[in-house]
Amino acid sequence: MKIINKSNPKVSICIPIYNDENYVSEALESLLNQTYSNIEIIFSNNCSTDRSIEIIKSYNDSRIKIFNNEENIGGGKNFEKVFSYATGKYMSYLSSDDIVESTAIEKAVAILEDSKNEDIVLVNSYIGIINNKSKEIFIKRYPFGSGRISSYWGIRSNFIYGSNCIGEPNGSVWRSEAFNKIPKPLFQNSVDWTGDLDLKLELLLMGNAYMIPEPLGKFRVSKDSGSHVNLRYKTASQFRKYAINIYKDKRYNLSFFWVIVGTFSSFFMMILRNLFYVFFIKKNEILI
Repeated sequence: MKIINKSNPKVSICIPIYNDENYVSEALESLLNQTYSNIEIIFSNNCSTDRSIEIIKSYNDSRIKIFNNEENIGGGKNFEKVFSYATGKYMSYLSSDDIVESTAIEKAVAILEDSKNEDIVLVNSYIGIINNKSKEIFIKRYPFGSGRISSYWGIRSNFIYGSNCIGEPNGSVWRSEAFNKIPKPLFQNSVDWTGDLDLKLELLLMGNAYMIPEPLGKFRVSKDSGSHVNLRYKTASQFRKYAINIYKDKRYNLSFFWVIVGTFSSFFMMILRNLFYVFFIKKNEILI
């Protein structure tokens, strides 16, 4: 049974896509099966050459919208562009190879619509790490608790952790009003690896966050994951570059102390992440 919040605001779920025919059905079905039904599912097609778009079009649902780029603009630019098509009061994001639990949108909207939470601009959840068979093999929790998270601490906790500890944006929901105040060009502080974190930090400049202590978002990792193939040994240097960019952005009022902390933490996180790869790879298919 579909559950609709009393005020029933629209949620725009944004999905950039390029050649993901193996997983896009699962991603799409996880959205069509949401208990909260007032959604629009927006695909920004970056000139896919496989059956991805054919598969999406096979679903007969008016909530699905496909926008095609005239040329391939790269993954980072497509990540930015997909949000421009959103028309809802709230926005969300999903990678085309990831999934969300059926109650993810409903639970996030309920928090944002609560009159006691007018200061909350972003709702996130713990993240379930899944393999190429969609089996959950690890839960990524926010290491500093759950519930209401202040803007100040939400930003700085990522530098203590040396990585995105708020969590991937899968299953996140945020206020479109806040997103539309992010300066252009979007995510200008970001480097290759930090686009989703820059989105979160920009939102946290405008209000507080709320962390749901459940793995409502599911993030898929495999031997073919872009973060593994391209950035396995570069994440520390990438995070340092990002930390310096945030330090230089006076809106954050971040001292250089946090750059130093983030530099050391990201280095140790890179080592731990790669040790984890080594000891938890099974038949070269499962990476975390």
